[in-house]
Amino acid sequence: MAGNNEQERIGYMTSAGWDKLLEQVNTHIEELEKISDPELKEQIFDLLAGIDAIHRESLGRLVSLFKEGVLEQVINDPPIHTLMELYDLLPALEEHQEQQYDESGFPVIPLDSVTGAKGTAPVKPKIAHWVPVPGKQPTLEPNSTNLVNVDGHDILICRVDDEYFAVASRCAQDGSSLEKANLNKYTLTCHNHQGCHYDVRQGTRIAARGESIDCYPIEADEKRIMIGIDMDFVPNLPVF
Repeated sequence: MAGNNEQERIGYMTSAGWDKLLEQVNTHIEELEKISDPELKEQIFDLLAGIDAIHRESLGRLVSLFKEGVLEQVINDPPIHTLMELYDLLPALEEHQEQQYDESGFPVIPLDSVTGAKGTAPVKPKIAHWVPVPGKQPTLEPNSTNLVNVDGHDILICRVDDEYFAVASRCAQDGSSLEKANLNKYTLTCHNHQGCHYDVRQGTRIAARGESIDCYPIEADEKRIMIGIDMDFVPNLPVF
């Protein structure tokens, strides 16, 4: 579109999709190691070494242009964190393994640090990331709710006028679903328990003692809704 330089954000996999991709790549590399033709194997790994050198040089130069603190912010995204880990570009406070090479002198991509060492379960650290909500959620009517599953989490999206909120769809009393809860402005009323109300802005119980429900960061525009998973939630409340 003329005069519009905004670039759409793409490539937001779920955690399950990202783990599957890493497993597939690791399997392919293990299969390449089994090639019996030494000349073919040398050509393939020579190509991989060249690609590795291009990425390492380019990423190193790119990171050198970052302002202080930028890298620490962007590596919260799992794919970015993995890429920086592969090329030893994580901040100094991270522990790294030295680059390893096989008997032919080719660099070994340390996927075991991502997918888990052989014989062990893959390591799945909790890393803050944004996940797009499936479906056409921006069409959600004002003062209504919709239950979605995002990255394995049952989340109730609540729209109050033009504001969006995301809360865990489990009542704090017994874990029952809040899918049919009633939304009145910022008050979410659980249909399973009498007198059970929550403030969707911060998840707290209203006019009663009891545990809160979890809240999630949320971003919404005319195209889609993004939910923050494993992120710190800071309620946006008016200051009087």
